[in-house]
Amino acid sequence: MSTELQYLEGRKLCVVFCKLVDEDEHGKCTNEEDPKFQIKTMHGRANVIKNEYLECVTSEGGKFKIPPSAYDKIFPNDGTDILKDCEYFVMVKVSGMDL
Repeated sequence: MSTELQYLEGRKLCVVFCKLVDEDEHGKCTNEEDPKFQIKTMHGRANVIKNEYLECVTSEGGKFKIPPSAYDKIFPNDGTDILKDCEYFVMVKVSGMDL
């Protein structure tokens, strides 16, 4: 089943990269009593490709293709400071990369 993405085309989008600090090689939390997260944001515009794929394009030309597994984590801006003036944001879990 495909996800309708066309409503995002050209909208201000913030990608919120979330990384669990204490995780094992399988991405499982190793400190469940006090889990810690790192976050980093990428601000740009949404580019919808064939209504199947979504990417965030920054004003500097940087691009990040949003994994389809994160499409259900796209939300309207809720006023959180890190989102700045974006219209929508998406949470993307990452591991194995530095934030």
